[in-house]
Amino acid sequence: MTLNIEDVDELKAPEPEPEPERQRPQAKAPSKPFWRRPWILPLFAITVTWLYMQIEPVAGVPEEQLLLPPHENFSAYYPLLITHMTFGTLTVLTLCLQLWPWLRLNHPKWHRVSGRIYIVGTVIAAISGLIIVWWAPVPGKLGGVAMLAFWLGITIAAYVAVRRRNYVLHRRFMLYSFAVPANNFLAFFTYLAIDKFQIQIDFAYFLEYARWVPWVLNLMLIQAWIYHTERRPAPRPSVVSSRR
Repeated sequence: MTLNIEDVDELKAPEPEPEPERQRPQAKAPSKPFWRRPWILPLFAITVTWLYMQIEPVAGVPEEQLLLPPHENFSAYYPLLITHMTFGTLTVLTLCLQLWPWLRLNHPKWHRVSGRIYIVGTVIAAISGLIIVWWAPVPGKLGGVAMLAFWLGITIAAYVAVRRRNYVLHRRFMLYSFAVPANNFLAFFTYLAIDKFQIQIDFAYFLEYARWVPWVLNLMLIQAWIYHTERRPAPRPSVVSSRR
């Protein structure tokens, strides 16, 4: 039995390798319109209402006519109070933009800008608050210090996380940071309910409640929400939007 030259060449020829499958580009997860997220409009409405009810009674009122805690020999108290209120207002407004998924997915540039404004505003508002809190009434003072210190620390941690491109940790820390400004909503509207229905309560107890319960409760609710949604795929901003 003999082999032809063609048969030998055919035996030596390697089999053609299969072509690798082309990976399909990942499509951006479609973002829901704002009206399909029922908490967006109420959040903005509550924020604007709270800001109006906080600012309107003190806007344009001279310092000597305001009900302020005693702060003798500390002339910087009033300027620091105005600084705290101004930058606190800025942080509350920009935080609403930070929590808006549609803005983050479709306009990531504005998400980053509002985030930087929020971080700067938080640092200034928290530091000025930590200074003036020493002149606050004794009931609730420790809670106020703990709340402001946590707000400052967790917001800085969120900034460090995003600089390291750890977006999962950044999102978690920003949600924790939201717990402190949201403390003011619950505490203020609780006070309005007490005043409306003439509920008899020791004001010292209310101050302790207002400086501890709302923001700790907010943290618990946020953590429960994180556990509930941790298996959801995180949508990413579109390439076109991220280059704007």
